[in-house]
Amino acid sequence: MTKKSVITLPDGTVIEISPDLSPDQITAMITALTVGGTVKPQTSINNPTGKTYVHEKSVEEIWNSSKKEKIALFIRNYLSEELWFNSKDIQDQQLAITGKLTLGETSAIGTYLNRLFESAYLDRKKDSRTVFYRMTDKLIGEYPVINTHEFVSLIENNIK
Repeated sequence: MTKKSVITLPDGTVIEISPDLSPDQITAMITALTVGGTVKPQTSINNPTGKTYVHEKSVEEIWNSSKKEKIALFIRNYLSEELWFNSKDIQDQQLAITGKLTLGETSAIGTYLNRLFESAYLDRKKDSRTVFYRMTDKLIGEYPVINTHEFVSLIENNIK
């Protein structure tokens, strides 16, 4: 297991760098440091397996930022890491959990699944006329797992 790197700045600021940061996160941190800015503290969330997931935003910020982020967070929390799924599966799952189409109809979900694929958050395969997706390590590493009660509360309290 790779250890975190710790950097202490001349002003006494301590920065811990996780080996799990994405290239975009590393670039943002270096840019902030080199232009005299500050690095926003990251939110760490422990999941039941004991792994720590780090994302630059809180769960509420992720949920409220975009439909793509909502779908990624939903996938991370309600689908198995090795499961192949399609937009209909996401729609059925959201209805089973909330009773509402919080994430939209299958066509809208399909659009965002494709965008997540283009951003390397999902793998994709086609079977006759159906497109299936599966989580990649990037999605697993960048989106937190939260308990069902918290997730349902988040959905009910922040429907946009």
